[in-house]
Amino acid sequence: MLGPVAAWDPSGADVAPAGLRLRGLLARLALAPGRTVTAQTLVDDLWGDEPASANALQALVSRLRRALGPELVATVPGGYRLELPAAEIDAVRADRRLAEADAEPDPQTARELVGQALALWRGPALADVRRLPFAQAAADRLDEKRAAAVERAAGLDLRLGAPAAGIDPLSALLEEHPLRESAAAALARALHATGRQADALAVLDRTRSLLADELGVDPGPELGAARMDVLRGESRPAPRPPSTVRAAAPVPLTSFVGRAADVARVRELLTTARLVTLVGPGGAGKTRLAREGAPGAAFAELAPLGGGEQIAPTVLAAVGSPELVLQQEPKQEDAVERLVAAIGRRSLTLVLDNCEHLVEAAARLASTLLQRCPALRILATSREPLGVPGERLHAVGALNPAAAAQLFLDRGAAVGRAPAADDPAIPEICRRLDGQPLPIELAAARLRMLTSSEILARLDDRFRLLTSGARTVLPRHQTLRAVVDWSWDLLEEPERTLARRLAVFAGGATAEAIDQVCEATGPSPDVFDTLAALVDKSLVVAVPGEPTRYRMLETIREYARERLRASGEEAATRARHAAWAVALVERAEPELRGRDQLRWLGVLRAEAGDITAALRRAVDTGDASTAYRLVAGMYWAWLVRGATEESMAWVQAVGELPDADVPPDVLARVIAFRGVQALGRGRMADAFALAERATTLAADVPPPRHPVLDLTGPVTAAFEAHEEGLLREISTTHPDPWLRAFCLQIRATLAENEGLIELERELVRAAHTLFTQVGDRFGLGMTLTTLGELEALAGNAAAAASAFEEAIALATELANDDDLPQFLVRRGGLAARSGDHALARKLYTEAVERIEVSEFGAPELLQVALAELDRFEGDLVSARARLADIDLVPGGLAIAQRTAHLFLQRGLVELAAGDPDRAAELLRSAVDAADESRDGPVVGAVAEAVAQLAAARGDVDGSARAVGVAEARRGAVDLGDPAVVALLPGLDATLRREAAGLPAQDGIALLRSACGTGTPRAGRTPA
Repeated sequence: MLGPVAAWDPSGADVAPAGLRLRGLLARLALAPGRTVTAQTLVDDLWGDEPASANALQALVSRLRRALGPELVATVPGGYRLELPAAEIDAVRADRRLAEADAEPDPQTARELVGQALALWRGPALADVRRLPFAQAAADRLDEKRAAAVERAAGLDLRLGAPAAGIDPLSALLEEHPLRESAAAALARALHATGRQADALAVLDRTRSLLADELGVDPGPELGAARMDVLRGESRPAPRPPSTVRAAAPVPLTSFVGRAADVARVRELLTTARLVTLVGPGGAGKTRLAREGAPGAAFAELAPLGGGEQIAPTVLAAVGSPELVLQQEPKQEDAVERLVAAIGRRSLTLVLDNCEHLVEAAARLASTLLQRCPALRILATSREPLGVPGERLHAVGALNPAAAAQLFLDRGAAVGRAPAADDPAIPEICRRLDGQPLPIELAAARLRMLTSSEILARLDDRFRLLTSGARTVLPRHQTLRAVVDWSWDLLEEPERTLARRLAVFAGGATAEAIDQVCEATGPSPDVFDTLAALVDKSLVVAVPGEPTRYRMLETIREYARERLRASGEEAATRARHAAWAVALVERAEPELRGRDQLRWLGVLRAEAGDITAALRRAVDTGDASTAYRLVAGMYWAWLVRGATEESMAWVQAVGELPDADVPPDVLARVIAFRGVQALGRGRMADAFALAERATTLAADVPPPRHPVLDLTGPVTAAFEAHEEGLLREISTTHPDPWLRAFCLQIRATLAENEGLIELERELVRAAHTLFTQVGDRFGLGMTLTTLGELEALAGNAAAAASAFEEAIALATELANDDDLPQFLVRRGGLAARSGDHALARKLYTEAVERIEVSEFGAPELLQVALAELDRFEGDLVSARARLADIDLVPGGLAIAQRTAHLFLQRGLVELAAGDPDRAAELLRSAVDAADESRDGPVVGAVAEAVAQLAAARGDVDGSARAVGVAEARRGAVDLGDPAVVALLPGLDATLRREAAGLPAQDGIALLRSACGTGTPRAGRTPA
């Protein structure tokens, strides 16, 4: 991992798999060698906020096992484990060498150990997977170890009398990290030791200038000490700071982690603004940031004060001279005057810490002092702004993931139970605690009695768990509940009411949604006024965007949920939330078939968490009307986005609810969707029964009706009774152009199945024209894919490529998780058959990154395509292994078609391997599955494979007859397949015509005969 992710087998061959997520999975497991990484952690670390499923992870693990060997990736309860000794992982070996070097008293041996560690780096850590959610933080930790090791090596070289050895590595490190003061100091010392004093000073001056120009900060003591050493030729301790007469800020007793950018920003603001306020929620680390951002400042702690009249005396004690401070209990007015006199024209920075409970009094004093003391600067910390003219705000947000994890580790070490740095529970704990320092410290304190995994498991009850703060801190910082209680108690009642109701949202929400769900509270008729107050008081975070969204930190939301349950308002608030979700999806649904499709998909994607939460509550509580309306409203969005599994799961879930109170039009739509799903799984009787019920219900719904209700009856008639009259009528006369286009596409599918290829082409082109007019990208993608397949079948590779590429662009716009990888595979297959194997692999690699497990079989489609490419390149071992690894689940969508294609490819591999008897056995299974599918193009493809088998056996007449069957069932021979094209010149045209004229079942019998048997074997199943 110390470079791009790589893995080598004992022979030295690189066996690391291709693909971003696949290599990321390997790296994530390698960060915890021999330890279990939970499935949920892997999903979060590899997909982040993108939707993913356990099945997607399983598919990824399966491919990793294929690359590394099944014995190295173990499935264990709750997750997966890399069965590799820690010593086989470069990051672990480097850690061990560096630890040994730290413990080694002999500098020569220590230098050798550090050198061995550095030799393991091949470049920036995890260089090729840093885009994954987990990787950047892990890479930063590893790269920091390398940088520290370079500096450690240079220091040892200096001790050993070989300072020149460290100059080049330090120069490279400083070029990579020009603001790294420790590297600059080490390089200066090395240069000075080799007699290059001027170069040493130049390094120090350049670093000082960069710090000033880019961060607006002065160098730290390390750089200053190095400069003095270079100038004097010796090392001297840093001089003690001059004493002051004012009270000093408390000296921190713990490490300060992860706020370097905040410190730099605070210092920069203090150079241009006279009042800077650090705002953020309780526990964000505002006080500590103020100490680090304004070193040497006068520090006034306001938290213990009970009233505003106590502020001026407290500040006076922080900034005044002894003769002004040591007077008995001055009045507020006297204290202000004496405070002004004490400050006068002195250049001074004053910290007013924890102003929120006395914000008005603190604001008045700050305003007075700033007006009367011209050289004074004030740094305040508060959960809301002071509201003084000229105030500059700096929001103190969450720690980044790496810093949050480091804080947890540091505080864990303090209690003597620090977990391993790569413990997979740590990032999840920090994420669940919003990256906020105080909750993380409280969680780390629990390491005295719990493991990190146990802490993570208990975070659902976080207010009982996190109660172990230090005794010496303020009471409100000793428990997590006390932290939030303090902020809650400072709210006005309308603010508390809104905050409680906001907890009903699963994530962020727009102001419009909050207005509809939470209702106005208090004297203002506008929820927005109260919402703005909650933002000011750091209880709600405003997330920039179009539109702005407002969210609570998870801890605040959990607290507010408790308050909502206790208030008696929960049921009413949830009802309003469900009504809002229903109204949103029903407003969006018709727009998903027109030019505003992308915009409304974006809206639904942004609100997906809340729509799902409302749907789950409706199903759980038996609210059938709400559940059905949400599913009916979301179904097309799921389809357009390729969220097949999600749609199927919810349709099934609502189908189990009593439907007496569901509106007839909604009920009919959902029943029709159930019928479509049954049809896809081959359950024809169920599909037709559901369609009949939907049609009956639809008859009572007056027009204009939802397009699905107009389609159900005609589609059922076409598939069940082979009567296309109703579909033909809708496709030519219906006033809705989208519905006409969709009917044309369905008719094209029926024509394809019957081998009527010219009719199919005509219908698809007409559908394409209409979809273009209405602006439906999803419909266009369907038609373009079909047109691409038709052009490929005709041997028009350039036209097919153009159609597939346009379909890929449309699916990318829609972020369709199901269609996009399939379109990439189809375009890759075209490239493979055209001889451009490099382009094919490139497209397949891109598909690997996007593919998800789906009932439409995208993963196995990819594996079959890769196996075909392997076969074209002569790598039959790899092709055979890929195909053997595919397990089809009985009852899935289009299972017969997928089974036929799988056995077809397996048969062609064995044919290429010179084993026609094994090929015949496999192709017999392909014929059986194709027959079961009743799918003309599938039968045609299998027939062409059988034709190749017959030709290989020397049965030229059998080959001609098989081609004839293919021609009849598909409507054309595949002129895009070089193997098929090579067969055609030697085939008897009369035999082809005779076979093409056979009834369908006679054609199937002919294919079975060509494979060595006239009837399917008893009891044989397709998969």
